[in-house]
Amino acid sequence: MKDENGKRREKGNVVVDGRSIDFLGYCFTPTNVRIRKSIKQSFARKAKRITNDKRRREVLASYWGWCKWGHCRNLWNKVTNNDMSFADIGISGRITTKDGQKYFDVKKIKIDTILNLPITVVDFETNISTPHGPGRYAVKIQHNGEDCKFFTNSFTLKSMLDQAKAKNAFPIDTVVKKKDIGGKFPDYYFE
Repeated sequence: MKDENGKRREKGNVVVDGRSIDFLGYCFTPTNVRIRKSIKQSFARKAKRITNDKRRREVLASYWGWCKWGHCRNLWNKVTNNDMSFADIGISGRITTKDGQKYFDVKKIKIDTILNLPITVVDFETNISTPHGPGRYAVKIQHNGEDCKFFTNSFTLKSMLDQAKAKNAFPIDTVVKKKDIGGKFPDYYFE
């Protein structure tokens, strides 16, 4: 099959002639998925015509279902002035818990995965209750350019973090080391 210049186009093992496949309200090409033109026109007309706020939200929500599965972000922004996006109007998820503590919404890791590796301690929160007990510290770090957190009950780590906070020293580049103190649990410290 050939495109408008007479050249063959291939996508994987399938030869495509440059036209899209219209199926279930979408137009599919090898690299894109768009909503059907008639649906797009109906969407634009209804979004412009409806003035009742509640009804407008209902109509926009139904068309959001169409737009989110196709590559229609620009269409959505143009027609609706992005009425339905929390992020674009500055509303984010929680940053504190219900008792006012900081909430680090990042990946949780185990402290053993970062032993002897360079990290940057960004922030921490005290007196966190976990399934392992109360009084833990949640420590937010950066490791390999990625934000993550770990929980600790190490007396030494907690003391070092409190001292660093008193000196206003965050962020700190450091390494976590493990120290065997006898007994069931080892102790950890920052180098």
